[in-house]
Amino acid sequence: MPQTKRTAEAKGAAQASEPMPATREFFDRLGHQETAPLLRQISGTVRFDLADDERVDSWFVTLNKGKAELTRENREADCVLRTDGVIFEAMARGEVNPMAAMLRSQVMVLGDLRLLILIERMMPGPPGSHDPRVFAKRERTEQ
Repeated sequence: MPQTKRTAEAKGAAQASEPMPATREFFDRLGHQETAPLLRQISGTVRFDLADDERVDSWFVTLNKGKAELTRENREADCVLRTDGVIFEAMARGEVNPMAAMLRSQVMVLGDLRLLILIERMMPGPPGSHDPRVFAKRERTEQ
């Protein structure tokens, strides 16, 4: 049976596209030691569905008491975040706050919102901002 254009497009959409730089960096950081303290007390799964034109790329994160495992697959999850790839790129650069984006309907969240709140804490702050804990520690040592 000849392959139709729609079938070819559907197969192409199933393949993951190359993520934008800040998006790639965000997901790369998830599994590293620096993020583990924020995740120590939780376990669950989060799927990020990032839309780009007619394609949706899925990132599946399994959180297990301080460890995060990342795969590129579309599976059921405890929390699903759906947004445009450009919006997520801005979130990963710290230019867009995930909760504010959700309130503006730029991000849709299904399931356990607590997991999104923890993920949000791992995202960078606005450009030029600093971590208040680092700032406070530096202030104490300079006194």
